[in-house]
Amino acid sequence: MSKVICIDPGHGGIDPGGGSNKHFKEKDMVLKISLEQKRHFERNGIKVVMTRTNDEYLDSIPRTNRVKTSGAKYCISNHLNAGGGEGAETIYSIHASSTIATGVLNALVAQGAKKRRVFNRRGTNGDWYYMHRMTGSVSTVIVEYGFADNSNDTDKVLNDWKRYAEAVAKYYIEHVFKQKYIPEKGGVQVANDKGPETLNLPQWQKSEMAKVYKLARGKGVFSSEEHEKNVLAGDMPIDQAIFLMTAIAGAALNGGKRVQ
Repeated sequence: MSKVICIDPGHGGIDPGGGSNKHFKEKDMVLKISLEQKRHFERNGIKVVMTRTNDEYLDSIPRTNRVKTSGAKYCISNHLNAGGGEGAETIYSIHASSTIATGVLNALVAQGAKKRRVFNRRGTNGDWYYMHRMTGSVSTVIVEYGFADNSNDTDKVLNDWKRYAEAVAKYYIEHVFKQKYIPEKGGVQVANDKGPETLNLPQWQKSEMAKVYKLARGKGVFSSEEHEKNVLAGDMPIDQAIFLMTAIAGAALNGGKRVQ
């Protein structure tokens, strides 16, 4: 069976995307990133199905139908952010593991992107984002490469979008499709060729950690159940666990409030 991936350049046509500024429109920049990813996947023998290859407007139903009928098990949905933040982030389904989303973000950070977060979001009818809720069995990761209203992120996207595109493709080829990546001259290096190292603990210790994270969330130190789920599922990167315990210790020293 041939290896297939679906790539979704967000927005298009009459929808420029919120991650736009005076330098670029989100719809155009993510199409460039997506076509660059397509080139690297195809160089490595992986078939690519795109939801769009030009400035085409797609509503949620035709877009997700193209994903569902692509024949792919995995989809990358490319976007740029806006709203006053900074850094790259990846979003995965509430029904999926965070492993791929975490690996993709680490690959971008290795190319100079600022790490914002890996997360999922629940809505009233399942996943909040329709690219997760309406794409059937396809495992979709939404990739936000940076904030268009942040000057640092904008400069990085303008200068490094090709490196970002290749880093994401390289991660999928090596860690999802499990094959050796064929680089071009001057290609990129993903931060950890074996993917993020996760905690190797017995289940009872994972359960104890999850209880601590839940307690910290109840005290307002964390706002998401993601950490509890990840440690129980065995998907907690070691560096993230260190950071979380530092945040909990800081809150304990700060009267129960998260250190700002």
